[in-house]
Amino acid sequence: MSKLRRGTRLGKYRLERKIGEGASAEVWLGRDTVHGWKVAVKVISPHVVETFGRAEVEKEARVAARLDHPNIVTIRNADWADGHFILVSDPAQRSLEGYTAPRKSPALALSIIRDVAAGLAYAHEHRVLHRDIKPGNILLYPGRVAKLGDFGTARFAPAATRLQTEVGTQGYMAPEQAYGHPRYASDVFSLGLTAYELVTGVLPGWPFKWPFEAHDRLEARVPAGVQSVIRKATTVDLSRRWSDAVEFHTALESALARSSETPKRRQGARKRRTARPFEHEARWFKREHGAALELRFACYSCEGPISEPMVVCPWCGTDRNSFRELTRLPLVCPDCERGVRPEWKACPWCYPARFESNGKLPPPDRAAVRRCSRKGCPGMLRPMMRYCPMCKTKVRRPWKVEGLRPCKRCKWPTSEHFRFCPWCTRRQRESLGI
Repeated sequence: MSKLRRGTRLGKYRLERKIGEGASAEVWLGRDTVHGWKVAVKVISPHVVETFGRAEVEKEARVAARLDHPNIVTIRNADWADGHFILVSDPAQRSLEGYTAPRKSPALALSIIRDVAAGLAYAHEHRVLHRDIKPGNILLYPGRVAKLGDFGTARFAPAATRLQTEVGTQGYMAPEQAYGHPRYASDVFSLGLTAYELVTGVLPGWPFKWPFEAHDRLEARVPAGVQSVIRKATTVDLSRRWSDAVEFHTALESALARSSETPKRRQGARKRRTARPFEHEARWFKREHGAALELRFACYSCEGPISEPMVVCPWCGTDRNSFRELTRLPLVCPDCERGVRPEWKACPWCYPARFESNGKLPPPDRAAVRRCSRKGCPGMLRPMMRYCPMCKTKVRRPWKVEGLRPCKRCKWPTSEHFRFCPWCTRRQRESLGI
């Protein structure tokens, strides 16, 4: 079999870019040459076929074919092409592996957990175990819809709901699964660990004794009822754990329905009790320079005044602020959670080209104050943009604000009152020890 590379043709699919690779398969972004649309092509590794045979590698397609749910990745085609077994699906925007946005936005984290729980509950209702639930197997699609993918390690569960196995991913595996006895509750355990990591950024480890590390973040960001649901999902004792994802999903929906306050309000209520040493300083600064820097928002961590273009909070240095639900712009960048306009080709705050131009000149941006320095580019720059939203040229001429001094490193406007430069993240006041 030929080695896969960019431009390789497998049946009617032409491979364009590798987007993932594991021990058993490679995933490529490709194009259907007949219909013209983009697809995700999963190519099973040759050694897997040699080791397990054709019947075994075709089992994933048969398992996935039984599952038709909006929160499960749909297999559009499964076939042998030029000696390779391929599974074709719609391309996702990204997986949750390494994705930090849910830790910035509790609402997004809860939405993802709810979606995955719904998909897994459907799979369990149809007697299918996943057995490898982890962030890398959870994919995000347009509209922030989360789907559970990669049923390559799934098997039809027998009546006793246990089967000898060696599959799974270390770190997310339930204790009984590690000993070769996976159950529906094992999937629930893996989903509970994934949910905890999604919210707090910390993956709990053995002996899985509650409260886990960073439990205070969980308390601050999700309702108490949801905390209880996750805690029960991650208990080692099988008799006290949710028996399957149907129970887990039902309990999660009930907890969310009973919650009368959002995670943001809970967090704000907790943090207002503790005064920050720079509180009065920050209030004064906002009065003096708030209009020039557009300090319309409060940092989720320290509640200091911040603006949407800032890379980090100038008061506490955190980079986990999300503007997904706060921005005044019509769209949101999926990477940095800042607002963007529909005619922009790329995010002017974090650079990635996530948008496609319609070929027309953009309408005038009333908030723009400067033209792009690249000759012939029609891009207009808003204050503090780091890149041109049309050609992605990096802004070379430092921005200036009257009354603020330039940072020693990046030359952008900063202040002696800041603990951190909000643009280059340089720590400015080491003596404070915060």
